[in-house]
Amino acid sequence: MSTRSLLAAVLLAFAALAGAAEDDPQAAARAGLERLKALREARPGDGALVYFEALMHARLGDGPSAVAALRSLVGRRLGIVPVPSIGFEAIADDPDFRAVCEALAAQEAATTPAPLAFRLDDPRLIPEGIAFDPATARFFVGSIAQRKIVVTDGRGRARTFSRASDRLDSVLGLAVDATRRQLYAVSTVLGDAGRDDRRNAVQRYDLARGRLVERIAAPDAMQLNDVAVGPDGTLYASDSAGHALFRRKPGEATLTRVGEAGSLVGANGVAVAPDGIVYVTLFTGIARVDTGSGEMKRLPQPDSVVTGGIDGLYWHDGDLVGVQNSTNPGRVIRIRLADGGTRIDGVTVLQSHHHALFDEPTTGVIARGALHVIANSHVAQRGDDGTLKDVARLRPTSILAVPLRR
Repeated sequence: MSTRSLLAAVLLAFAALAGAAEDDPQAAARAGLERLKALREARPGDGALVYFEALMHARLGDGPSAVAALRSLVGRRLGIVPVPSIGFEAIADDPDFRAVCEALAAQEAATTPAPLAFRLDDPRLIPEGIAFDPATARFFVGSIAQRKIVVTDGRGRARTFSRASDRLDSVLGLAVDATRRQLYAVSTVLGDAGRDDRRNAVQRYDLARGRLVERIAAPDAMQLNDVAVGPDGTLYASDSAGHALFRRKPGEATLTRVGEAGSLVGANGVAVAPDGIVYVTLFTGIARVDTGSGEMKRLPQPDSVVTGGIDGLYWHDGDLVGVQNSTNPGRVIRIRLADGGTRIDGVTVLQSHHHALFDEPTTGVIARGALHVIANSHVAQRGDDGTLKDVARLRPTSILAVPLRR
């Protein structure tokens, strides 16, 4: 799901909370601004809230207030670098906005560029999800635009893995259950068509046979996005438009919601720890989900870090690793957990936004000692009607091998 689509879903959630009309963008933005102000009363030092306040001001046409909010972040070195084309279009040419963006970008130190792992030749894939099968050393990449899954040997030699008879819609999250040799793929209808004809499911493939074996429906979901598998084979999928987490335990027929609808605003990336605790990215941070009780709690964190705007999320050696692409043009961060995974202690930048191949990075997969990240998804080039807007600027998909330690 693109950053723009996720932000639109968050706006609609705020509109619903405030009783505003969902089809009125200005009302949704005003509702969002009021909700953010209320959140700041509880978390006054939260830089992500300041950033999203600026975005709401920009959507309401109040450039001076947007710039003032962003200027308050200068000097804090939070890694916030606004992207003019994501929510700030109305003030993108404002000299004051450009100046504050430059000041914020100058604070973000450049990391050593991660090496290119491999490329996929087809520039029209518009990939969102990637998974790795350690048994065969193969990578799987899902295509939003072409509604298929490709498989590669890791050197870029790819072929189509799925079949037309699988009836895939846009493919988003992918996950391999290495223990049981299964591949799971989120299949959903995006954009305008998805609002009129909701189809949300996770397709299960048997890797030994290379075939689709099950379509797991999520009839109550609004827009499935990412997917992860627990140690016991339980399947988890985020619902970004419904702001919720869905689950399918072994032996169950369908995906059902965990907890209350709307309890995970901006739900996107999903990671499962070895003890079965689930972490879900929110638009302003990360939530810890106790799947036994259904309790969902945003992880407290110091005001010196920002973990909002993360797309893909992964568990590694007691910490989380995230691909951040909303509050920043795109970077990979390691999120240090403390107190048994109940709070965030700090953040280390593994790959800054300066990488020449970054163009809205989305998700990754841990393989061969690195996070293999889709560097240039080109998701923003896919319109709500499914057409590609600027085919000439599309480039072959690049996968970077980002080191897991710096």
